[in-house]
Amino acid sequence: MRIRVLGAGFYGCSIALGLLADGHEVEVHESGGRIFNGASGNIPARLHLGAPHYPRSSATQKACQEHQAEFMERYGRFTRPVPVNIYAVAADHSLIDFGTYRRILRDQIEFITLHNPAEFGLTYVEGGVMVGERHIVVDEARSYFASQLDGVVKFNTPIGEVDSRKFDFTVDCSFCANDGAGVDRYEPCLVVLLKGPTDKSVTIVDGPFPSLYVWNEQLGLSSLSSAKWTPFSKTCKTWKEAKALLKGLSAADVERQAQFMISDMAGFYPAIRDLYQVEDYRLSIRAMPLSGADSRLVEVVKVGERALRVRAGKIDAVVQAERLIKQMIA
Repeated sequence: MRIRVLGAGFYGCSIALGLLADGHEVEVHESGGRIFNGASGNIPARLHLGAPHYPRSSATQKACQEHQAEFMERYGRFTRPVPVNIYAVAADHSLIDFGTYRRILRDQIEFITLHNPAEFGLTYVEGGVMVGERHIVVDEARSYFASQLDGVVKFNTPIGEVDSRKFDFTVDCSFCANDGAGVDRYEPCLVVLLKGPTDKSVTIVDGPFPSLYVWNEQLGLSSLSSAKWTPFSKTCKTWKEAKALLKGLSAADVERQAQFMISDMAGFYPAIRDLYQVEDYRLSIRAMPLSGADSRLVEVVKVGERALRVRAGKIDAVVQAERLIKQMIA
């Protein structure tokens, strides 16, 4: 079959490779000028263990555990371990207390309790744990897909009609840019890349808190994101509205938001001010699902006679999305 994939992010590239391996004729249409132009290249790519990051969503926990081994078999060479990976429960305004958090983790993963979080430079936390976790080196994954899909990806390509008669099937992997069904809002996002140590990651849970997470060890970069400050807005109802907001930002707007994020993290991990300096800013748009349970599950739905739309879950769920797509076009 002749299949078009919209979007050259991790989902679009991986699904395209899977379809090519099955003998289909595949074109990837990317509206930007390079692979991983959107969220895949501009938002931290951690391989979640489930419970540490999503203690309030058993469905997300289960999905992360089910997909990780298969994802690692396929793409593990682009991942690295995080030497010291800390999840700490905020002392105030957390949606969960530390005792409950530990009980949830105890049923699912191995972890080490930090009996004195201050020894790790943490302040204003009720407690913390250290867990094993891996992250994806985005630049390595991008280079791999660029080589594997050379000649397959068409850049700066207008989307046009999603359900196009020119193709037997279109698979929309544009992070719901063309279809808002099941999407609560579109968040125009900022991630700050910081130059400094890459041997420690610190994520504050559970609620509107920050995360300092290793990005690229070779370049000495970590990412800083924040549930409160990463989104410039939580009111955009369409992808175009979020895109327009990003285009309208000034350099001062971005820098001011970044300083809010650094101050937020400094309240829990003061060393961020002494050990790190701003290296770069990354902007993107993410589609947030309709969910009261913090669910982050992948979804593949039919949006036309010859069109499927993927709503991305966590990055490891790309293997599940590919399975669903192959079943639906069979």
